[in-house]
Amino acid sequence: MTDLLTEGVDLFNNGRYWDAHEVWERDWTPDRKGPDSGFYKGLIQVAAGCLHYTRHNRRGAVNKWRSGTDYLRPYLPSHRGLRLAPLVARVDGFLAAMNEDDWPDLSMPRIGQV
Repeated sequence: MTDLLTEGVDLFNNGRYWDAHEVWERDWTPDRKGPDSGFYKGLIQVAAGCLHYTRHNRRGAVNKWRSGTDYLRPYLPSHRGLRLAPLVARVDGFLAAMNEDDWPDLSMPRIGQV
């Protein structure tokens, strides 16, 4: 796992979703077309979804969470030292909860390490 990947996970796990997104973009940029492209896109999109959720932007959260989990699925159950299966399962539950009329009270996920 790269230092930037680890830093992004720490930021994400502390609710600093925008900062995590920025750090992961720096890690991903040198190899945007490489085999980990979808992995980074997925992490970035899930972080963006969490940020949208904290701002009560239902549409933004749903769109980013959906695309993020779609990008991460090929890398399940884990990739580059991160436990992705629990993250994807949790976000899938968020997507179901967001279909309700009332705003759901969700506890944001954490990314675990293998």
